[in-house]
Amino acid sequence: MGANTSSLLSEEIEEVARESNLSARDIKSLYKRFQKLDRSKSGVLSADDLTMIPELAMNPLVPRVTELLHNTNFRHFVNFLGVLSPNAEKSAKIDFAYRIYDVDGDGVINASDLQTILRMMVGNNLQDETLDEITEMIIS
Repeated sequence: MGANTSSLLSEEIEEVARESNLSARDIKSLYKRFQKLDRSKSGVLSADDLTMIPELAMNPLVPRVTELLHNTNFRHFVNFLGVLSPNAEKSAKIDFAYRIYDVDGDGVINASDLQTILRMMVGNNLQDETLDEITEMIIS
């Protein structure tokens, strides 16, 4: 699955399928989509490439997701999507959610992290004071 590989080998498909809990058919389909998204044909997706995914572009947390996934290769892309699969292990889902919410990457979800995430989710629909109150209720 090098940068310029135009097709996947059967062994690679099987290996990625085992890692991601996705079927070989899903892997092939995702590879085609990955190639279409990879406009620079570099073998990695940039943040701009990722925002071309309609399901992701509509998500208010897209800045966090693209921050975690920018410059991602195909295997990482599939592992990310595998976490969103109904067949994914609960621990993998929790780990991914934690990484989304831990904005500063210090291993702890603190008030600042929560405020950042809440602001992304509600935009400017809440005043700062209200956001502070909500954050305080969550933290306490």
